[in-house]
Amino acid sequence: MDNEGFVIDHVIYGVVDVDAAAARLREEHGLGSVAGVPHLGGTASRIVPLGPECFLELLGVADTGRDDGAWLAATLQGEDRVLWWCLGVADLDETARRRGLPLRVGQANPDRDSLTFRSAGMPQYPLPFFLSLVGDPEDRHRIQRERYEAAGHTCAPTGYTFVEVGDHQPVLEGWLGPDHGLPIRYAPPPARRGIHACGIATAEGEIVLR
Repeated sequence: MDNEGFVIDHVIYGVVDVDAAAARLREEHGLGSVAGVPHLGGTASRIVPLGPECFLELLGVADTGRDDGAWLAATLQGEDRVLWWCLGVADLDETARRRGLPLRVGQANPDRDSLTFRSAGMPQYPLPFFLSLVGDPEDRHRIQRERYEAAGHTCAPTGYTFVEVGDHQPVLEGWLGPDHGLPIRYAPPPARRGIHACGIATAEGEIVLR
């Protein structure tokens, strides 16, 4: 596969308590957040905007009586951790076609706007999934700029510096292609599969989340 224009759209940080995790990130690292969109499957979220192109999603357990909440609680086992990651792509139709993946449509509803996304590959967890915005990318950039200002960061984050994964390198490169151009580090065995950590660039230095 040739380069498909991958960028790290967002990293999902699984947390037991969304509000407590948001308070900790602000206190320890100066990262602010804003309310996420409502979830129907038993999870809750807050968004840590890192710039117009990317963000960190805090995904928390809200209702273990629902499928997603039960899955998240069982996966975390009481420990907040970096859980999953999502890639923006240049051409989602082509990315999905190459991998034989179906496309899904979802909608995010910030306070004053509605954004429609398409995604592919979510059932392949913990491999990264793929996403693209339907419509004018400037709509998302504007919303992300507004969220960034509303978050009130004290460290001025600018984006991701790396992701660390436990996947066997040939498996992940088979999924992404050898020319993916992403800042991936591979954790030594016997690390669990999927993403383990990520780095965030800020004016105060690099923040590493695990």
